[in-house]
Amino acid sequence: MLDPTWITQCPLLLLDTRMPYGSLSVGCKERLDPAGTGSLYNEGEADIVVNHVISLIYAGVSPMAIAVQSPYVAQVQLLIDRLDDFPVADGVEVPTIDSFQGREADAVIILMVRSNNLGAVGFLGDSRRMNVAKTRARKLLAMVCDSTTICHNTFLARMLRHIRYFGRVKHADPGSLGGSGLSLDPMLSYLG
Repeated sequence: MLDPTWITQCPLLLLDTRMPYGSLSVGCKERLDPAGTGSLYNEGEADIVVNHVISLIYAGVSPMAIAVQSPYVAQVQLLIDRLDDFPVADGVEVPTIDSFQGREADAVIILMVRSNNLGAVGFLGDSRRMNVAKTRARKLLAMVCDSTTICHNTFLARMLRHIRYFGRVKHADPGSLGGSGLSLDPMLSYLG
């Protein structure tokens, strides 16, 4: 049974790793894969997503109905490793954006990974790839990103404005709120 909480009643959610006063959440910086693959990962975003996935499951969303997508192979591998520590998350699918094409899930979480001072977004700026990624959600779509980095791209900035207007924005911190990864405004704790 699905609990009617803000997390299940919000069909469009931005989990922003950039805090309201401009600082970045601790640990939410992009890193180059030390294995030499050239891929990127973001440990802070991975922690936020694991907490969000667990919150969805505890609210009644089936793990088999959740897909967590990232454009970066190193991030996908990090998420698989982190979710393996939680048996309750068995069944959550963690593909790259490209490998998830043509499929859907009730709840889709997209990790953008990129977080840098230059505003470099790499191939996240490919509007076709991102349009495919965000249209895979049947009921709930959450994006995790550093809005300051992502908004340097015109297409992604429009996407963030759309989420701010039609959805909800939560400032996410890997260790806040008892491990839920979300810094909640008490006025938005329940959307009914």
